Amino acid sequence: MLAPGRDFQRHRNYKNRGRVFVIAMVMIFLVFNCRNLDIKNASSPSHLLASSHRISRLHYLVPANVVNRQVCAVVTSALANRYSIPTILGYRAEFFLDAQKTHIAKLHAIQNYLHNAGLASDDLVIIVDGFDVLAQLPAELMIQRYFILMAEADQRLTDQRGITVKELHRTGYSDSRFLNSGTVIGPLDDLHKFIDAALSLIEDDSDQNFLFRDSDQFYIAALYARQEYQRMRDLNRGDFPEDIAGRDVPRPKGGKDNVTEYHVAVDFDYTFTQTECDNYKFIHKLQYDNFDMTATIKHDALEEGSSFRPYKIQMPAAIYQALHRVYHSLPAEDRPAMSGHNWIRSLRIGTNIGTRMIFAFYHNTCDKAGFVDTFHDAWFYPLIRPLLRTAVRAIQNGHPISSEPIDGRLRVAARQYPKRDLDEYGGVFTDAPGEKLVPLQEFCSDDIESAIGGDTDDPLTGL
Repeated sequence: MLAPGRDFQRHRNYKNRGRVFVIAMVMIFLVFNCRNLDIKNASSPSHLLASSHRISRLHYLVPANVVNRQVCAVVTSALANRYSIPTILGYRAEFFLDAQKTHIAKLHAIQNYLHNAGLASDDLVIIVDGFDVLAQLPAELMIQRYFILMAEADQRLTDQRGITVKELHRTGYSDSRFLNSGTVIGPLDDLHKFIDAALSLIEDDSDQNFLFRDSDQFYIAALYARQEYQRMRDLNRGDFPEDIAGRDVPRPKGGKDNVTEYHVAVDFDYTFTQTECDNYKFIHKLQYDNFDMTATIKHDALEEGSSFRPYKIQMPAAIYQALHRVYHSLPAEDRPAMSGHNWIRSLRIGTNIGTRMIFAFYHNTCDKAGFVDTFHDAWFYPLIRPLLRTAVRAIQNGHPISSEPIDGRLRVAARQYPKRDLDEYGGVFTDAPGEKLVPLQEFCSDDIESAIGGDTDDPLTGL
């Protein structure tokens, strides 16, 4: 695995518990090989094709060359939260595609996948670290957040230039793809252009003794830095606006065909993924059990001293509504013995009390010892089996990931389960030669009890 980037906390109006901005260094954990995938044969259900809304597929890619309890926790959390069927990438990879031998193998494998002829350019791709990233919120919320942040990012760019969003897009600018430590989300077309550029940059680097010659992270970060450097030059009539004496800076744009704009942005606020490293004091499991769906912070977790006063964090309505839909999607016999409203109020949900954000993914950077325990402590784990069975039925019946269009499109799973001989808890696809769908109980095998609990466990205990 790659080492996690350092995180930096910058406090703004700390006495008033303002937002705490957390900058995660640009990182990608992508280890996969698509040569054996038959994605082009994955089709949308006929009743969705008859819809007046555009259809776009969601790909959920999980790099992992082996299976263990951590990998099983990663894929099970995704299945329970209604993401597309995970595809395990780099699974049993060999030679130049084996990321254990060279990190650059990840980029070659990514390129293979993203250039597959069956993929649509506006498909949405999510890639998570295969060993330490848990999905915490339902997939529909992640997709909604993505497009909200895209609009906000575009607005920042238009404000800097004094133009409209339409004018911005005609110039080729758009923050349409986000990176965070352990996760990537963005349109397929933007991703494959960026990966192509990263590989070209590596091929142009003739210094075989360069310290970071085998670091995919270095070259990806270099492309991002060059994009931001050129943006600042363009805004300042060709000159970089800050003193750069004695500093190495990216190479300026060399001509019209010399691309520097890749539509890359970094998740500064942990909107998508909450990393653990150096952030433990900010990460808390909160119950939003006040009458107004808030949680009260009663202890001085941020060490404000005598200036500390208890304060509240609001659960966004979108999260409440999504969890309500989860509750009502379960068969009556599998629901907790309480109303949906009271069930949501009983949940303990991971929250960053600095950014006041209920994060969509949790990335266990640094010490990995407690990762599986974190999975077992997730709000969805007491209902893991009913949630998995319900998720299987939703994909089998061709239900979209969200009941309403997001950004004008209905999002559907990239691939479907077979109609027969299916594990009731679903499964995963892999890119290993000769393998297609692997049932979850077979995939996790000795670790299945950790993933879905024991046969004698009451699925409603712990609520």
